[in-house]
Amino acid sequence: MSSGKHVVVIPFPFGGQAWALTNLVLKLAPATPDVCFSFLNIAKSNSLIFPLPLRSKLPSNVRVYEVNDGLPDGHCGPMEHSGEHVELFLKVAPENFKAAVDAAERDVRKKEIFNSFLTDALVTFAGEMAEKVQVPWVALWVPTPYCLAAHVYIDVISELRRESSGGGTSTDNNDDNKSLGVIPGLSMMRISDLPKELIDDQDTSRSACMLREVGRVLPRGTAAVVMNSFAEFKMLLQVGCLAVSFPPLPLPSSSTSDTTGCLTWLDAREPRSVAYICFGTVAMPSPSELSAIGEALESTKTPFLWSIKESAMAFLPEGLQERTREYGKFVPWAPQAQVLSHLACGVYVTHCGYISMFESVVGGVPMVCKPFWADNMMNGRMIEEVWGIGVKVKDGTITKTGIEMALEVVLRGEDGKEMRKKAGELRERLVEAAGPNGIADADFKVLVKLISTS
Repeated sequence: MSSGKHVVVIPFPFGGQAWALTNLVLKLAPATPDVCFSFLNIAKSNSLIFPLPLRSKLPSNVRVYEVNDGLPDGHCGPMEHSGEHVELFLKVAPENFKAAVDAAERDVRKKEIFNSFLTDALVTFAGEMAEKVQVPWVALWVPTPYCLAAHVYIDVISELRRESSGGGTSTDNNDDNKSLGVIPGLSMMRISDLPKELIDDQDTSRSACMLREVGRVLPRGTAAVVMNSFAEFKMLLQVGCLAVSFPPLPLPSSSTSDTTGCLTWLDAREPRSVAYICFGTVAMPSPSELSAIGEALESTKTPFLWSIKESAMAFLPEGLQERTREYGKFVPWAPQAQVLSHLACGVYVTHCGYISMFESVVGGVPMVCKPFWADNMMNGRMIEEVWGIGVKVKDGTITKTGIEMALEVVLRGEDGKEMRKKAGELRERLVEAAGPNGIADADFKVLVKLISTS
């Protein structure tokens, strides 16, 4: 590789966050052959994203480094995916990653010039590191842009809430239904759509404090914020720095094989007839809600593919798996992007995670929404009221009757046909934005120039 630049890449290594940054780096690498990307990550996350057999196939200008995650030596237990682990990671990460940056620098110093940081936006300590060595910091914001707006303008939102309650701390429904239209990027939202911890527990919640810091440092510390979105959203948010689009098309997986037979099973189903149920890797409906979904699927005899953890199977109605064997399939994991793009998939019962939502849009599949936390409520509002491509469960709780009605509306009703049409139209706009002459392509070229010439 000829002499060029060196970019330090740091993902946020929990949940599915790291995949989006990986996707961006793998798109940037061939477009910037003279730039070396040092991907610094904890071992567990790296093992999922870059399994050892696949590392030799990475672009020659992408190098993978392991960083201490802060766990005690030899620890393996439930803390590994908990808020406690995230808190510990954030506490020790700045020093550990500084050492890793120094190691990466020693590896490339004779070939490349260290010129920028490219990190997940949640890795806010990168701002201080970039400022210290006087290089640009480019941050990727993975969730919805309107969720970032909530963090940037949290003080304004808090003041609006105080004013609506007469200066008190009332949580009256009228307060929660107050429009946030005066805040850039939140014209469609209401206070009730905001993450509860952001509003009710902003000084003590780990996640709220972390996100408050994101809202504080991103507008003033970054050279650019890469939005995991496209033009329709990017224009809604002004954060005081360059904002570029990176369209949320389906992300790569460490395995493309259909190990659970989902796609083969779908091949035998009628077009747009199957309900796909999945609540992501973290969200979990209550036992009664899981049972209600099972009862509704059985009573309506709706063909279904359900990605469900083995531990949650105990909460389903007894004998459900045997009784629904002819038209239903339970799996511990599914190739979600491929499932949602399969002709047989007719509706997606989802927690409204951002990437999941757009995988559904790419497949042209309407949704039944059960939001849980973070940006889920905002996404649910967009899906039901702004885009018109799905329905939320009544009163925020899954019931047998509610799921029966939702399946009837989306799979078999005229409203469902309209939702599917609108989902297809939104998909076309997304594909256009990501196409050769789309806004995302133009923005990507701006990002390539920034990284190549800084």
